[in-house]
Amino acid sequence: MATAYWARRGWHDGWVYSLNPSLQNYAWGRTDSIPELLGREPSDTPVAEAWWGAHPASPATVDCDGEALGLDGLIDRDPDHTLGADVAHEFDGRLPFLLKVLAIDAPLSIQVHPSMEQAAEGFDIEEAAGIPPTSPARTFRDRSHKPEMIVALTPMTVLAGFRDLPGLRGDLHLLGKDGAALLELVENAESTASAVTAYIRSVLALPRGAHVVTTLASLNSSAEPSAQVRAACSALASHPGDPGALVALAMNVLYLRPGSACFVGDGTVHSYQSGVGVEIMANSDNVVRAGLTPKPINVPLLLDLMNAVPATAHRPERVTEGAVTIYRAPVAEFELASVSGGDWTAPAGPRIVLSLEGSTTVTSADEQRELACGEAVFVPYGDGEITVRAPGHAVIASVPLSAARGTGASTGD
Repeated sequence: MATAYWARRGWHDGWVYSLNPSLQNYAWGRTDSIPELLGREPSDTPVAEAWWGAHPASPATVDCDGEALGLDGLIDRDPDHTLGADVAHEFDGRLPFLLKVLAIDAPLSIQVHPSMEQAAEGFDIEEAAGIPPTSPARTFRDRSHKPEMIVALTPMTVLAGFRDLPGLRGDLHLLGKDGAALLELVENAESTASAVTAYIRSVLALPRGAHVVTTLASLNSSAEPSAQVRAACSALASHPGDPGALVALAMNVLYLRPGSACFVGDGTVHSYQSGVGVEIMANSDNVVRAGLTPKPINVPLLLDLMNAVPATAHRPERVTEGAVTIYRAPVAEFELASVSGGDWTAPAGPRIVLSLEGSTTVTSADEQRELACGEAVFVPYGDGEITVRAPGHAVIASVPLSAARGTGASTGD
């Protein structure tokens, strides 16, 4: 039926589809970075994220016979052609990744994403309860997990996962008598994970403006504050009195230079603090928040979902060959290629190409498309291999080949 439909509509191998991103005006966003990327004037309101993807809640759109059609709708018309039969089968006919640009002016919420099993269970419970998908009371908006990878375009500060306890104890000592109760919790816990859990539960139970939060803010003027103290004080500047800032004291702080990356898996508590980056993730919008946000929070659920074991933040595998750098994460849904100053041939599959600097040329067997900075295209599986030429900078989001799946490694940048 799909083949007959496209025959009537003029479908043929070789169509490359221009994408119009879906913009998200979250309060933490910048007013200039994404509009500048898209060739527009700065906005009067924050433009936090631009989405190039097929999430049904906010898909990018394509021009299909003169009408705007969501990318999810385009894929639904012929999943085997757009995704390839293997990807369509594995991911139930859905594009498995979502590509974004984030422009961060104030710290994002303290948050965590569920595993696939947790997401499916939570989604079914909320569906049975009759909670509308768009309701603020809704937590699980789909049945998918949401692993994600951020690649910095400018210097970025990222909180990801929990650090070892000695550093946390040292910062709590600096809080003096105001931090004594929290320090006692950490020192008397039976295990490292239980210490982290007890600490997070306790600080997120504090009222806004608690005295210990005020004391924390004063540490920024100390002689040599730790990276965690600086991150916590920066969060307080945007969220005065929010006890969620104390969570930063327990977390790994990463300073990403342009081209560096961080992977965040299921159960990893994280918060992006500042900067501009390209993010690729599983095609999901399941987020559980617990601080540094005006949005609804769910502390008990975050405690239930989070991995409390301290561990070094995960740096994805990064392979550079000529003009291309490929970032691989230990998931089946996505990988990201970055092309700068040259050409790269991308294998067949569903691909989104985004031009980030200068013009980019996308060439398939039947078509050639020139992209200006900020323009993006969706290239179906049916187009086969494509060549991406980027004298400036472009990224290509795709589904990893079978041989590349599960090969992510924690390597430094």
